[in-house]
Amino acid sequence: MSDHLQSLNIHIKKEADEILYKKGLIDILNSFGTPHIHGSYLLDLMTWRDLDIYLEVDNIAESDFFLLGGKICTVLKPVKMSFRNETISKTQNLPFGLYWGIYLGNERAGAWKIDIWTVGTSECERLIDYCKEIKQQLTSLAVSRILEIKSQCWTDPEYRRSYSSSDIYTAVLEKNIPNIGEFKKYLRTTK
Repeated sequence: MSDHLQSLNIHIKKEADEILYKKGLIDILNSFGTPHIHGSYLLDLMTWRDLDIYLEVDNIAESDFFLLGGKICTVLKPVKMSFRNETISKTQNLPFGLYWGIYLGNERAGAWKIDIWTVGTSECERLIDYCKEIKQQLTSLAVSRILEIKSQCWTDPEYRRSYSSSDIYTAVLEKNIPNIGEFKKYLRTTK
């Protein structure tokens, strides 16, 4: 595995810990529900500054969700926050819940993007189980391949539009895709 990419993962996780614990994001979230850090942070597959959090809470009023957003805004000073109500939209492949997309600058230039979903207990368990399944499949070779591919995708304008990290995990773990070139070929056949 590339020592550089493993070091990058460790460095980015330390930055995430500063946001979570030193700046107090985790304390804010704890006052509204039970936060679960997941995604690349949990999997040790961070190649860019993107933090994914599920906030487990069975019922949260939109007014409380916006109160949460206000507290986050006060502490993190984002340049932009976006809201989604997927209890109404019910977009395929998105969690059933309320969402804050928090941008601490231009994510394509390396600034932090934080995704917070408030979801009920059963939805949270389903989403966490998905992450656990991925973690169980990770070998050192798979980690190396995923880090290598992810490190070359985060600035791609099509990332998040036509594919996501989940597609990278599927490509490597289920289709044995070894590198970015083969991943791009794989995407052309599946999207």
